[in-house]
Amino acid sequence: MNGFGILMLIFAVCVLLTGLYMFTGHKLGIMTGRPAFKNLSKAEWKNIGKWTMIVSFFIFALAIAGFVLEW
Repeated sequence: MNGFGILMLIFAVCVLLTGLYMFTGHKLGIMTGRPAFKNLSKAEWKNIGKWTMIVSFFIFALAIAGFVLEW
């Protein structure tokens, strides 16, 4: 086990859980303070959550590559 793979795996799980939280229609307090995210509907939060979960799978791929290639 190497450090890069472990850290990427932990980060991917955190991003996946954040995306799942947004996909269920919840608002993130840290993001709602920004003007671009103030008046988003539940459907828009679900869309952001969906794309966040998709990005987390690419981070999972980096973690697996880190384990295989021992970066």
